[in-house]
Amino acid sequence: MRIYPEQLLQHLKQQIPSCSLIFGDEALLCLEAKDQIHQVAKAQGYLEKMSFSLDGKFPSDQIFSEFTSLSLFSDKKIIELSLTKTTKENTAFIREITPLLNPDILLVIDGPRLNTQQMGSVWFKTLEQQGIYINTNLPPASRFPQWVFQRLKALDLHADKDIIDYLCLHFEGNLLAAKQEFEKLALLYPKQHLTLQQVEQSITTHNHFSLFQWVDSLLEGQQARSVRILKQLKAEGTELLLLTATLGNELQKLLKLNYQSKHTPLNQLLNQQKPKLWPAKQKIIGDALQRLDTQQLEKLVIDCAGMEIAIKSENDMDQWLKLEALTASFL
Repeated sequence: MRIYPEQLLQHLKQQIPSCSLIFGDEALLCLEAKDQIHQVAKAQGYLEKMSFSLDGKFPSDQIFSEFTSLSLFSDKKIIELSLTKTTKENTAFIREITPLLNPDILLVIDGPRLNTQQMGSVWFKTLEQQGIYINTNLPPASRFPQWVFQRLKALDLHADKDIIDYLCLHFEGNLLAAKQEFEKLALLYPKQHLTLQQVEQSITTHNHFSLFQWVDSLLEGQQARSVRILKQLKAEGTELLLLTATLGNELQKLLKLNYQSKHTPLNQLLNQQKPKLWPAKQKIIGDALQRLDTQQLEKLVIDCAGMEIAIKSENDMDQWLKLEALTASFL
């Protein structure tokens, strides 16, 4: 079963699963999911916790023995396995220990975001059928207002849409800072309906974006958001060449798809991409190709390549202004 982090606690109250898969790129959501599992498990008699890393050479014999030996403090225990990437070795080991699962053991496996191919692998599908998969990826911009609303509600705070939008503007991409500021608001204005003045006086800006969020905002035609993200990336010291190179690579892929789509249906092309694209990414690319024609894409590729050359040869910082101007071409 696949669930979002905000659904986890309610699900655990109904039934604690024998296996919990926690994968995603947002550290706060991962930590909170593990904490909730540990709290509920402890209340149900899982008093001992063993943690192991499955990176590099891991102690497979010791982990096996934990599955077959009794707990020191009770007849139930949590076995937590962490990995920073999936390999042939650790996924083969996971397949070996899966048959050893029993009601006295709660298995928790956590790691980074998985792609579609990894989620379709035997080890993942087998464990997902026996337990739950908690998606701890950073909420997309479309879901972030709902995330903010639910966080405030959990703290017994109430806010109108304009305040939610204001908070999203200041905290998108930085959930840890958002959590801390919301808790501060709950201390300053307990159980209140927040006003914009209260929020403005209390919070500080903690936006954090990745260059991939910037590229996606461009492809979605969100000019104001893409400019805002670009300014934030510049303030954080992101290399200009890295931005133009990443954007140029994405534009070349779009142009190639544009050429191919004249002979092959776009949906078919998107499904054939390697590595396989997430459905959300397919939609972003599909929408961009419907909005931008061949001539526009060719010009964007040429302009981006020209900026790369200027940066490498002249160290021309005026390219920041040109990059901001380029965002208007994505509408």
